[in-house]
Amino acid sequence: MFREDDFEKKISLKFIQTLNRHLPRKRRALKELLLEEKPSIKNLDGSTHSFDKKELEKLASMIPEWEHDRLRLPIYLEMSSSMERGTIRISGRLECRIINRILHEGEAQERKGAEEKDSMIIYYPHLAKIRKELPTATQFMFTM
Repeated sequence: MFREDDFEKKISLKFIQTLNRHLPRKRRALKELLLEEKPSIKNLDGSTHSFDKKELEKLASMIPEWEHDRLRLPIYLEMSSSMERGTIRISGRLECRIINRILHEGEAQERKGAEEKDSMIIYYPHLAKIRKELPTATQFMFTM
């Protein structure tokens, strides 16, 4: 028996998969990428995504060295149809700490002591600053 809801879900999932073909097959650790002369990853669509070495060095300066092998790149900027329009989710404690630092760069020290979270929501106005600072270390990911 044909079920319209299942059909719509399958079409939506296929659409999301198509939108995400630019994502890497596997994210790589900052520590690993820093060792390469021309750091890059292979994407699902077969293309190569290159990282700016200076950008990786900036990220390395933002977190302790012992966490360099824990940070997986690129950092995903998740846009979901289930979230409010204009919102982007960042997942991962380390990723959130980095994005928070970029957004609050130059502000009072109290921000540095802010509670660390496993995920955070940012809004379109914040996106320009993040993409300006980390154009090769961040990528959009679409979810339902």
